[in-house]
Amino acid sequence: MIRISFFLLVLISSFGSILAKELPFTLKTNEHNKNITPELYLWEKTYTENIPPPSNQNDGWKKIRSNALNFNFSKRSYWLKFRIRFREEIRENLYFVIRWKAHDLAELYTPNGVTPIQRVGDTLSKSNWPVKNVLYPTLLLQGEPGEEKEFIVRIKSESIMSFPIDIMDEAGVRANLAIETGVFSLSACLYGMLILVALLYYRATEYKEFLLYTCYAFCMGASYDVNYGNAIEFFWEDSPLWAEKVNYFFFNLGGIFGFQFIRKFLETETFLPWVDRTLFFFSVILGLTLPLIFTMDRIVYLTTTIVIIYSISIPLIMISGIYLRGRGNRKLNLFLVSWGIYLTFGYISIFYYMGFLEYGFFTVYSVPLFFPADLLILLYNIIQKYSQNLEEKNSLLETLRGFINKPRYARSKIAGLDVDESLSALEYLMSTEKLFAEEEVTIQMLASKIGLSTHQLSELLNSRLGMGFAAYLNSKRIEEAKLLLKNDTEDNILNIAFAVGFGSKTSFNVEFKKATGLTPKQYKSFVQKAVS
Repeated sequence: MIRISFFLLVLISSFGSILAKELPFTLKTNEHNKNITPELYLWEKTYTENIPPPSNQNDGWKKIRSNALNFNFSKRSYWLKFRIRFREEIRENLYFVIRWKAHDLAELYTPNGVTPIQRVGDTLSKSNWPVKNVLYPTLLLQGEPGEEKEFIVRIKSESIMSFPIDIMDEAGVRANLAIETGVFSLSACLYGMLILVALLYYRATEYKEFLLYTCYAFCMGASYDVNYGNAIEFFWEDSPLWAEKVNYFFFNLGGIFGFQFIRKFLETETFLPWVDRTLFFFSVILGLTLPLIFTMDRIVYLTTTIVIIYSISIPLIMISGIYLRGRGNRKLNLFLVSWGIYLTFGYISIFYYMGFLEYGFFTVYSVPLFFPADLLILLYNIIQKYSQNLEEKNSLLETLRGFINKPRYARSKIAGLDVDESLSALEYLMSTEKLFAEEEVTIQMLASKIGLSTHQLSELLNSRLGMGFAAYLNSKRIEEAKLLLKNDTEDNILNIAFAVGFGSKTSFNVEFKKATGLTPKQYKSFVQKAVS
C-alpha cells in the first residue's frame, strides 16, 4: 500500500511538472490576432528593477492566466516572459502589441541579455520605434520559420497599466489599424456635425447654452480621439509623450465648459445655489490643473483629482435634474435620459481607473463610443428647451433657416416688388393686429396677410431689415414689452412675457437682455425711476 501511494505521488508530481512546463505560443495558420496575456509569465520578485531577471529561475516567475494585466497605477517595473514558435509555412514578423497608448517605456530583451534589443514608449520619438505605423506601442518579434524563441519584456509607466497584450501578424496589424482608425474617424465626423449644428444655432439665436455645448463637445471629442484614436499623430507624430498630456488638457478643459453648461442649462444659480457654487468650485479646480498637466511628472495625481471630481459631480447633476423635474420642469426628460447614460458609462470608466474593474472592451470603450449619441440627445434637449410651444419651435427653426440663407439669395424673389409698400404693409399689420403676440404665428401666416410668398417675406426681412423672421418677431415683442414694463405697477413680468408672445420667462429674459443690455426687471426699474 505504501509503495502504491509513493508511486501515485511520483506520478502526480511528474504530471504536474509536465503541466507546469513553459510551452511556446503560436498563431494558427489563419489566425492574425490573439490575446497572449494568459500565456505570459510575470516576475513577482521586486529586487530586479533595471536588470532582466534570470529566465530559468522558475520560483520567481508566475503565469498570469488572466485576459489582461491588472497593475493599475504603479511606479514599479514589470518583467514579462513568453515563448513563441514562428509558423513553419511562411517567413514572417510577429508583433507584441501593448493595447494601451500611454506608456513611458517598454523594452524587449533576449534571455540572459543585459541590454534591450528594442525600446518603445512615450519617452521616445516615434521615429525611433521599431514599428511606427501603429496606434499602440509595439515590439517587433523576428525569427526563422518554425523557430522557437523566448523573449523578456520590461514595462514601466506612470499611466494606468491594466490592459491586454496581443500577438499579431502583418495582416492583424493592418486590420487593427483600419478598424480603430475607421471607428474613431466616424466618431470624429459625428462630433463635427453636432458641433456645426450647435454653432449654427448659437450664431442664429445667441443663446449661450449652444456656445457652451459647442466648446464642451469639441474638447471632449478631441480628448477621446487623442486618447483612443490617432488624431494627434497627424500634427505631432514624433512626440507621443505629449499625447497623454494633450488628452488630459482637453478632458479637463471640456469639464470646465461642461460644468458651465450645466449651470446655465439647469439655471442652478436661481433654483439650486449650493449646487451652482459646487459646480463653479469644480470648474476652478479643473482650471488650476491645466498648467500642471504640462509640468507634473506624476499623471496619477491628476487622474485621482479628476476621478474624485467626476465621482461627486455626475450623481450630483443627476439628482439636481431629478429634483428640478419633480418641481415641474418637464423639458428635463431628455436631459435625464442623456445624463443617465453618461452616469452609467462614466462610472464604469471611473471604476476602471480606480482599479475596481478589470480591462474589457466595454469597460474602456463604452464612454467614447456612446458619447456622440449622448451629445445628440443633449443637443436636442437644448433646442427643446427654447421650443416651449409650436410658435417658438417655428421661430427657432426660422432663425436657423434665415441664418443659413443669409449670405445671399441666388435668385431674388422680390425683384419688381414694391419693397417700401410691402414693408409699410407689414409694419401696419404688426401695429394694428399685433400678430407677434399670437401663440402660433408663422411666417406663412404673416406672408399671406400682406400678399407675399414665404420666400419673398424671408428675403425682404433679411435683405432690407438684416434679420430673419424669428428675430423680427422678437424685436416687435421686445418693443411691446418695453411699453408694458414702463406702465406696469405690479410685479407681472411673467404675465408680460406671455402677453407679448414669449412661451417662457427664460426665453423672454434672454431676448430682452440681448436687445437692451438689461433684464426686464432692471429695465422696468430704470425707466420707472427716470419717469418719476
